[in-house]
Amino acid sequence: MKRLWLLRHAKAGPYSADDFGRTLAPRGRKNAPAMGEKLAAVGCAPGRILCSAGRRAVETMCGVLPNLPADLHIDVMRRLYTFSPGTVLQCLQALPEDAGDVMVVGHNPALQELALYLAGRGEEEAFDVLHGKFPTCAVAELEFP
Repeated sequence: MKRLWLLRHAKAGPYSADDFGRTLAPRGRKNAPAMGEKLAAVGCAPGRILCSAGRRAVETMCGVLPNLPADLHIDVMRRLYTFSPGTVLQCLQALPEDAGDVMVVGHNPALQELALYLAGRGEEEAFDVLHGKFPTCAVAELEFP
C-alpha cells in the first residue's frame, strides 16, 4: 500500500440507542458527494475501500463513490464499526501485499488516532491540524515510501 485515505463518515443524525443504524443528517448527505468531488479533483483513486458496516459510514461511502474509480474492490466490514485505532490497523495489516491504495471509511476517534499514529513526525503543520480536530467527512491522506 502506497497511499491510505482515512475518511470519517459525514455528519450523522442525532445520537440514538441504535447507534449502528444512525443515518446521515441532511448536511452529511450534502457533504459526502462534495467530498467525493474534492477527492477526484486531487487524484484520489483507491483500488480498495474498507468501510464500516455502520449505516452512516456506508451512506458516506455511497456519496463519494460516483467520483472514484468504477473498478475498485469494496469490503463492508462489521469489524470496522469500531472506535479503536488498533482494530482498523489490524484490518489494514490483513490485506494482501498487492492490495494497492486503500481508503477506509469509518468512525472517530479510531481514524484520527490511527492517522496521528501512522503520520509519526510527518508534515508538522498537517500533524498539528489533525491533532486538533478531525471533523465529520474529513479525510487524511497518508503516503508511504
